[in-house]
Amino acid sequence: MSKGKRRKHFKIEDLPKDIRAKVDEMLASQNPRYTYEEIQFFLFEEGHPIGKSSIARYHNSFERITERITETREKLKVLVDAVRDQPGTDLAEVANQLMMQGLLQRVAQAEDEFESISLEKAGRLIASLERSAVQREKLKYEFDKGVSQAVEKVKLQLHEELKNDPDLYHRLVAKVDQIHVDLTAVT
Repeated sequence: MSKGKRRKHFKIEDLPKDIRAKVDEMLASQNPRYTYEEIQFFLFEEGHPIGKSSIARYHNSFERITERITETREKLKVLVDAVRDQPGTDLAEVANQLMMQGLLQRVAQAEDEFESISLEKAGRLIASLERSAVQREKLKYEFDKGVSQAVEKVKLQLHEELKNDPDLYHRLVAKVDQIHVDLTAVT
């Protein structure tokens, strides 16, 4: 046997999907709230004699997963609200930051949390996310540069066309400058 912690293996995980789903439903139920004895009796009737302590261990794991899902939903709601309030925020950037946060958290808790992902793979994922962030920044830079060049070209053309009407030229240039600000603020 290895020196590290063993993976927890719950007897309930080995049950047929329909029975396991019913157990999960019973554990999540609020009204009526099922006791471990009632769940044990249900399993016994289905031909799966599993003890209350096994059900309790599985339930604790089940509750931790439920808490994580609830926390993630709350974090996503905050992120979505933040994105909605700041139209310049790139959804891909928010998703990237969320993924990066999760990966860095896994790296920080590298004990036996890496059952399904190796350190090498986590490192590759982090590097890939960083490359993606760099590419996104490069794309934003190129977009802003292209918009700036287009704005200058429009101003030159307006200047040529409106030499005889400087007031109209200045009003149109002000509009073009505002559009430029709006476009580059979005990226």
